[in-house]
Amino acid sequence: MKATVAFCGTRGIPAAYGGFETAVDEISLRLVQEGFDCHVFGRSENEGESDPINDRKIVNVKGSASRKLDTFVSSINTGKYLFKHRKEYDFVFWFNNANLPGILITRLAGIPMAVNTDGLEWRRMKWSWPFKLYYFFSSLLICLFCKKLISDSVAIQNYYKSIFFRKTQFIPYGAPIISPMKDEKIIDVLKKYDLSGQKYFIQITRFELDNLPLKIIEGFIKSKLYEEGYQFILVGYRDSTPYSELLKSHDGKNGVRILPANYNQDVLAVLRSNAECYLHGNSVGGTNPALLEAMGSCKRVMAIDGPFSKEVLGEYGQLFTLERLAEQFRQVITMEDQGLGMKERLYSNYQWDAVARSYSELMTSNSASYLNQVERNTEIEFSSNSIG
Repeated sequence: MKATVAFCGTRGIPAAYGGFETAVDEISLRLVQEGFDCHVFGRSENEGESDPINDRKIVNVKGSASRKLDTFVSSINTGKYLFKHRKEYDFVFWFNNANLPGILITRLAGIPMAVNTDGLEWRRMKWSWPFKLYYFFSSLLICLFCKKLISDSVAIQNYYKSIFFRKTQFIPYGAPIISPMKDEKIIDVLKKYDLSGQKYFIQITRFELDNLPLKIIEGFIKSKLYEEGYQFILVGYRDSTPYSELLKSHDGKNGVRILPANYNQDVLAVLRSNAECYLHGNSVGGTNPALLEAMGSCKRVMAIDGPFSKEVLGEYGQLFTLERLAEQFRQVITMEDQGLGMKERLYSNYQWDAVARSYSELMTSNSASYLNQVERNTEIEFSSNSIG
């Protein structure tokens, strides 16, 4: 009989929001292939089941019209569903400590579970103090009441060990496999965005303070590279908020262009691979999928100086500070193409197959070693190559 596994706390699949959604998509797809029955929970006004996606059952719960309360409310509704159907589930994976109510209800229901802790949400500038305190105490309570915790970076793992005195399992994200594209496709995409033959920087991100899009735009303008024909392309406009409208006010000025959010991976890969450099400003969080994607398709990467960027990039890329950003914009265009080296580091250290196996191991034991999985995969890959 198949073991039934629930993936809770995200906006569901197909992945069209952030890293957690992509992780759930990639992991659940592989667990289905291993013989698990996977249920993915998402948010929708239409509660209940919807059409399966690649053999994964989709369960929708209601959230809140308030963006700040959406995760809180949807976690309660997810928890209520799990409690009502508790005999159906063998294991639950929760993503994001903000889902504390649902996580505690799952504990009350007696269903085995693991929690992916996410980053250090209470440090995000967008949250007011009540929300910051909620995130911090949610993390503390989860450390007290949940046996199995997952950190997607070593830096987050070390933080939990030093602040909460809890050991967590290191399981990062995997790297997206970027397939080569035909020249015609590349030409069409660049022509569509009026970037044929243009020199440009790019950032693809949600419009949030902690991702630093406004600071990066200001650094680009201060560098005056637009006077030499360079552009800065910011992709990610979704909803009208005071911050997003402030960003949009720069559109069409000083070489800055603001584009809507785009989830077409082929289009994004073309935009990244033809840029002079990718800018990564995510300052709060662990292993960030946007940075992994940039390493897989860009010539150069500039990332905010911090433990998460250092951990992922290793010896590659250029770490920037806001104080020196204008100067570093000019420095990075003289840097050699690092694309090949970044790809080698990426695919050696971030593998979805190893991620999925580590999640699978965590269901049946108290630990899972992602690093051993990667080493095993790498050994197999190298030995296969040497046979040929």
